[in-house]
Amino acid sequence: MHELPMVMELLSMMERKARENHLSKITEIDLRIGELSDLVDECIQLYFDTAAEGTCCEGAKLVFEKNPAILRCTKCGRQFPYARSFQCPDCGGSATLVRGTGTGFVVKQIKAL
Repeated sequence: MHELPMVMELLSMMERKARENHLSKITEIDLRIGELSDLVDECIQLYFDTAAEGTCCEGAKLVFEKNPAILRCTKCGRQFPYARSFQCPDCGGSATLVRGTGTGFVVKQIKAL
């Protein structure tokens, strides 16, 4: 259910972009979603299809790409991709998520008429 606010934000953003750029119809939206986010592609698509009815996004295709999570070890500083653990593969130290990776969503590209 938490996908619905994300979809509503996305639709609002797309309608604003369409107005600003004099676009009549958005046909495709490429999204990058963090691999650690709990957003489910199928739920996003379902909510989007319903909420987009009657808007410039009606019938638009959503294309999903995962944004990998990158971690940084707090002990040795090494950066490495998340692999089901926040433990550094080199020194065994604890790692934290590098800001801007692995969570949330980003609109990569919009295709429109």
